Amino acid sequence: MGPHYTLGVPREIRHRCAVPRWSHRDPVEGGNPFADGDPRREIWDAATREARRALERCDAHFAATARVTLDPVVYRAQLIDLALRRFDTWAERGLSVVSNEDQLDDYRRWLDVYVGNWLDYVADTCPRVDTGDELRRRLNGARERRLKAGRAAAARAGQPRIAAVRS
Repeated sequence: MGPHYTLGVPREIRHRCAVPRWSHRDPVEGGNPFADGDPRREIWDAATREARRALERCDAHFAATARVTLDPVVYRAQLIDLALRRFDTWAERGLSVVSNEDQLDDYRRWLDVYVGNWLDYVADTCPRVDTGDELRRRLNGARERRLKAGRAAAARAGQPRIAAVRS
């Protein structure tokens, strides 16, 4: 993986590796992080196409169900749901290339940064919406579900049993 995906880089670069957005723009800047010839490159491209389709379905769902409202409780719930769907869509794409313990560890570090960046992003872009601990709790829950799936993927790939990655 290139420096825009792996997290053994300075914090200022890591921050740009997991950029949250309300739009469909990819949080991993710089395109596919895998070199030509790396089998993960094709997996990443296919997963990126699926992520974009998932975002389109998400937008269609929100267009059909979201309410224009001044009710802060309803608006807050809609905002948190949108953030979680965006987070989970791109986290699923990242999971697609996890097949061993080292990759799982890189993925865990990326998820950690991505959760933190989403919390900062929501606070910066929606400063009058108090998400309390709910957004943090739900993002961390999504993170844990992805890590559990990553451990299972690595085990299916024939890797030795992976100990639980520390939360």
